Amino acid sequence: MTNSRQLWRRTLAGVAVANALPLVGIALFDWGLAHLLIVYWVEITAEALRRTLEATFAGQRGAAENWAAADSRWGWRSPFRSLREKRGGVQLHETLPPTYPRSFPRVFDLGRAILGLSLFSGAGLWLATAGSGVFVESLLVAGATTLAREGTTLADHVRSRDYHELVPQSILTPRSILGVVLLAVIVVWGVALGPSPTESTGVVFALVYLARVGFDVYSVVGQRERFDPLDPSEADFEDDDEWQLVIVPDRDPTDVFHTNRRAVWLSAVVDGLLGMLNPRRFAAAGVTAFLGFVVAGTMWAVVGASVVVIVTVAHTLVEKDLRWGHLEYRVYEGVVVCYDCLLDEPQWRVERGQVTDATDRSGLLGSALGVSSISLERRGNGTRRTLRHLDTANPPVSELG
Repeated sequence: MTNSRQLWRRTLAGVAVANALPLVGIALFDWGLAHLLIVYWVEITAEALRRTLEATFAGQRGAAENWAAADSRWGWRSPFRSLREKRGGVQLHETLPPTYPRSFPRVFDLGRAILGLSLFSGAGLWLATAGSGVFVESLLVAGATTLAREGTTLADHVRSRDYHELVPQSILTPRSILGVVLLAVIVVWGVALGPSPTESTGVVFALVYLARVGFDVYSVVGQRERFDPLDPSEADFEDDDEWQLVIVPDRDPTDVFHTNRRAVWLSAVVDGLLGMLNPRRFAAAGVTAFLGFVVAGTMWAVVGASVVVIVTVAHTLVEKDLRWGHLEYRVYEGVVVCYDCLLDEPQWRVERGQVTDATDRSGLLGSALGVSSISLERRGNGTRRTLRHLDTANPPVSELG
């Protein structure tokens, strides 16, 4: 209780100091509306980044969803959707909780909307204040105070929160998303008024300031939004215990087949480049190139399109490396176990007595990369497990069948 009260007091003090900054600015440095909007943009964007980072620490799985329907919503594919069944987590630094790849689909689905609105708002502010120096001046002032506040908040949360008992939605809450949406609306409204970057426009300044103060006060001292991941009436999640346990035999395996990570990377690059043929990605590259050409000429059109291609390839590379790049397949006398060495967790097992067919499905790309992919079909439900990118020249079809 004492730690909670101390944390609440520190949070309240941080909010008070942050909201005093614009008053100091207008009193001593003759700040205008543009300064205020830029300060709030920095604060809300930094908070969104911090929450997105924290959401990757959430140890509970999100609810089972109809992923095909979710992916078709608005025509967008859920980022990192292939990782939603990954077991285990990896600790990136000893001072941080483990990061769970299975949380990435939900985190990036919500995070890209939050950060997209923040970047859109920042671009509008930059264009509205171009040439005046207001943007850089306010960015430096707000950046120093915001970095200290968000860094302190992250450190407090890492020490006090049990992230293993949370799901991503408990951190990326609707209220945090609403704050970014309101910021975008206020920025568009302020820019549309067309004031000089140094003009105070007192009434509008006061309205924006009071709106921000009210939102902060309500978030701290009002009825806080509590998302209880252990309450079935409020939370929709699946506990790890609901996953069927993957039991690894306590004896040494008779053979171990490793994934060829280099082959995973090369196939990911090829898939990323071919993925640019997707109409949405192709349109994104085309629109970016067109805007670059209109604003700055041919060179920036090429740069813009290249950035889209690089981001697409990098996303595909990271996703496939997390999915397959660290796997090894341990063959025991009666079972085959897929083990992720990065996450230090078994992913699945197949009883060899249930395997009715083992087929080499390397394909043209696998043959060119010198790796094998073996599909194991199981008796009964007809489901398959595939051993991908095996680092072996001779496919072990007969041994696994």
